[in-house]
Amino acid sequence: MNNLTFLMPCRIESEDRLKNVITSISYITHHFPQSPIIIKENDTQSVFQAKALPVIEKIFGDIPTNLYHIFEQSDNKFFYKTRILNDLLLASKTEVVYNYDVDVVYPVSSYVTAYNMIMHGGFDAVYPYGCGVYQWAVDYPIPLFDAFIQSKFDLNVLQSKCRLQPSVMGWGQMIKRQVYIDSYMWNENFISWGAEDCEYYYRLQALGYCVGRVNDMVYHFDHARTFNSHYHNPKFMDNHNLWQTIRTWDKDAIIRYYESQSYVKERRSQLNASV
Repeated sequence: MNNLTFLMPCRIESEDRLKNVITSISYITHHFPQSPIIIKENDTQSVFQAKALPVIEKIFGDIPTNLYHIFEQSDNKFFYKTRILNDLLLASKTEVVYNYDVDVVYPVSSYVTAYNMIMHGGFDAVYPYGCGVYQWAVDYPIPLFDAFIQSKFDLNVLQSKCRLQPSVMGWGQMIKRQVYIDSYMWNENFISWGAEDCEYYYRLQALGYCVGRVNDMVYHFDHARTFNSHYHNPKFMDNHNLWQTIRTWDKDAIIRYYESQSYVKERRSQLNASV
């Protein structure tokens, strides 16, 4: 999968997040060392550089050559995921990109199937997990973290701490880079966490793109609900209300709205300048 780049927005707000970031990057690197991983961290200081990278280096004996870390210093308490994803798009060069949450892994076959669906099957975007009850929620204490790494990332090691939960939207999406651009990218009016995944899925379908799914499991590692991932986050309801509005629009209304957005004009200018 050398024509695929993993795009990872990151803020490490807890020890859970630290374990999850190390796990997801190491899992991808172990199975797909030829695929670039670009991780952009936005925080007051780089926790990834100080705490995650040394562990990853120890796992592989060196810093993986496919891993690129970008740090952006910010005192903003809100983690601006949509903007960072669009920043990562600008940094990518491959035909396909994977907008990837740092707290999940999938069976190896799911990545490969999704990639082949895009490269050879006529799909524009693919969600590599099923809709329904396809989520293994993983209780992930340190002993299991250690065991998973020592097993060379055998998913069977996680099963003793898994429980089934619903899966609808979120976690990750593989998409043609040009479709990502043409579909107006992530909506930067969604700030912090909540509903941005649902809106983008709806938008892709409303705009007529071919969107597929892989009916297999997602392994979602538990983490503390810190400020940016909590339902009490003051941006959560703003995001929800924006989604409730957009979901009532048809294709023409969606196009009119996005063509008027200042972030779209700014991103197009940046893309043109980078050519």
